[in-house]
Amino acid sequence: MAAPGPAAARLRRYVYTGAFAAITIAGTIYGAGLKTQQEVKVTRPLNSGSTHPCTQERQKIVEATAEDKIAMLEDRKKALILQKAPLDRKLEALRERMRANSSDSDSDSDSSGSGR
Repeated sequence: MAAPGPAAARLRRYVYTGAFAAITIAGTIYGAGLKTQQEVKVTRPLNSGSTHPCTQERQKIVEATAEDKIAMLEDRKKALILQKAPLDRKLEALRERMRANSSDSDSDSDSSGSGR
């Protein structure tokens, strides 16, 4: 039996690529459907008297108007900006230490190399 030619190898590559793409797309669609079903179950509890905080929060988000959602997002943005400021200061301090360490190591290597 002869080895398959370049045309057969190319065809096999296209078939495998198409099969992998189809499996990936089907899995993505199936997973999105499962997630949607799970979210529906959480937003609609079995007993209407449920007072679970997560359920109430999700229900509030689902029922909110566009203006309310924008306001919620702006509040979240403000909170994240407040968290960002200390992190920026720590990052700048770290960069300064790294610059100082690299300049110290450069001056150390220059002084040790000049003694030849």
